[in-house]
Amino acid sequence: MTGEPAPVAPDDRVRFGIIGLGRIGRRLATRLSGDAEAPNLAAVLVRPEQRDTAYALVGAARVCTSIHEFLERHLRVAAECASAASLGAHGPALLAAGIDVIPLSLGAFADEAVEASLLQAARAGPGRMELPAGAMGSLGFLAAAREDGLSRVRFRAAYPVARWRRMGAAARLLDLDRVAEPVVFFKGTVREVLRAFPGHLNVAAGVALAGLGLDHTEAELVADPRLSQATFEVEASAAPGAITLRVGGRDAPVEADPIDYTTFSVIRLLRRRQAFLKV
Repeated sequence: MTGEPAPVAPDDRVRFGIIGLGRIGRRLATRLSGDAEAPNLAAVLVRPEQRDTAYALVGAARVCTSIHEFLERHLRVAAECASAASLGAHGPALLAAGIDVIPLSLGAFADEAVEASLLQAARAGPGRMELPAGAMGSLGFLAAAREDGLSRVRFRAAYPVARWRRMGAAARLLDLDRVAEPVVFFKGTVREVLRAFPGHLNVAAGVALAGLGLDHTEAELVADPRLSQATFEVEASAAPGAITLRVGGRDAPVEADPIDYTTFSVIRLLRRRQAFLKV
């Protein structure tokens, strides 16, 4: 007798699904599908042309190519790792079916109509939406501060020049070839940032949704030639005291693909569904 808890029986595990098998979806599947004490990966939703790749990764029995198949898998929770379009299209149906949604493509909220649709569906339930902290690492302080005088939130994203160049939109706002020191080249609301850089700054949306909303959260974008990876900062004012959060990426070449806190934040939320001690 070791005193260690026995593994959770597969039939007792929380059934979850993944929407999209991009970088993060693949990592979730790889890390959790073979773990007997993790929630049970029961379904993966991909486009029909991705079927064979999905078969090789998770097995044919788990692969769905339509939202209708996915909804029939009796899931408790789904991690959306696909796109803003997928979240907007499938989120309401999942929530209405009683499936909780962990969304990553938070840029979908930049569209007021999509935002209203998702929030209305989450209010109606019975499924609920649970926002992961994503690349910011932790948003608990902001969510807690809403209870007592959260009055200002500013989000700042700093990237190396090469990363901004790959996004395209930055070149319309700044001569990237002339950046020799850190420079703030965009100031606005988070909604304005998401519209200017669609698909790239979901972390900003997470900060806004945890705090004051997309239209009342300030945002700054910085090009910094000293950096090799992203750095995110949040400054906020609230009655219990000032909040300052800073998260830096791993030191790696810009063209590399190091795993980051976005993946880990989703894994944490999924593991909490199965955990005896929830933290």
